[in-house]
Amino acid sequence: MAKSAMVKRLWKRTPAWFVALVCAVPAVGCGPARPRETRQVVPQLELGGVRFRIYRGATLRARGEAVAVTYRRDTTDVAVRDVRATLFGGATPVEIAAPEGHGVVSDRTFEATGGVVARRDADVARTPSARFEPREGGEGLVRGDEAVTVAGKGYRLEGTGFTLAPSTGEIVLGGHPRLLAGLGEAQ
Repeated sequence: MAKSAMVKRLWKRTPAWFVALVCAVPAVGCGPARPRETRQVVPQLELGGVRFRIYRGATLRARGEAVAVTYRRDTTDVAVRDVRATLFGGATPVEIAAPEGHGVVSDRTFEATGGVVARRDADVARTPSARFEPREGGEGLVRGDEAVTVAGKGYRLEGTGFTLAPSTGEIVLGGHPRLLAGLGEAQ
């Protein structure tokens, strides 16, 4: 009982202002919430000297570089300048270069413009533009609607428009293709 009496006496001696302070301190944080500062995220990233790799699962499908890349976070639009890439998947890698390109990352679409050059061994294809169009199942097609020339050892093939299946390397030219054979050197 002596213990209880001590506690009672201590309580009676405590000044009223101290009791009010102890009770009020926890209430300080109970006011209305202040609006949090919202950080503005820069919607556009501009990168220089970009090197990239593209994987399908654990398999490296492409690697390359671009002098400049602009990426919009809000729309996933991407634009590149002076892009070069090596595509893997067939028996022989394909080297592709273009002065410009643009696409939408979330849609998996991309179009290269300004003169696209693709090389596989001694074969070289040239066209003003080409675009990648995704298909169900993950694979896609590369298509072009303008003039295309494919040249290699002793031949030149010309047409208007093309469809390329990257997984097989098969290319189909449109617009009445014309083949010139027996040219000797690559034309």
